[in-house]
Amino acid sequence: MVYDLIQAIASWIKTQYPDVKIYDSPVLQDIKLPCFFITSLQIDEVSSLKDFYRRGIPFVIDYLPDDRKPNFMDDIYQVQDAFGLPFRQLALNDKQLWIKNKTISYDREQKVLHIQFMLDIRQALDPSDPEMNNLSLEEGVKQNEYE
Repeated sequence: MVYDLIQAIASWIKTQYPDVKIYDSPVLQDIKLPCFFITSLQIDEVSSLKDFYRRGIPFVIDYLPDDRKPNFMDDIYQVQDAFGLPFRQLALNDKQLWIKNKTISYDREQKVLHIQFMLDIRQALDPSDPEMNNLSLEEGVKQNEYE
């Protein structure tokens, strides 16, 4: 599921920036600027209701501009604006995922723009999973095994 979400995010970025390279893993050399990096952080999984569970999946998108251009800071501000309202909806297979604007935050560290957001996804449990058996409680005092 996380890989599919990364692909959906990359697809959205490609529609906005068709000529910009997108990476989903570290690059040791020959990085092409400008570029995006997509990373998923620790997933928070909480069961809720009977047939569903909720997954909070945080993502970080790093934008590295081509800092050899004299106006590279303008690029950073334009990318930040693009991830505002237009980034509220992602297509995943045949579903549309909505991102709440209040979960999107931006941070600039030197020449890198960090875009952080949380996808809160509700998923159905697999109906083929076995149900939990009933538990019974017996009262009593355990006898010492050595007597």
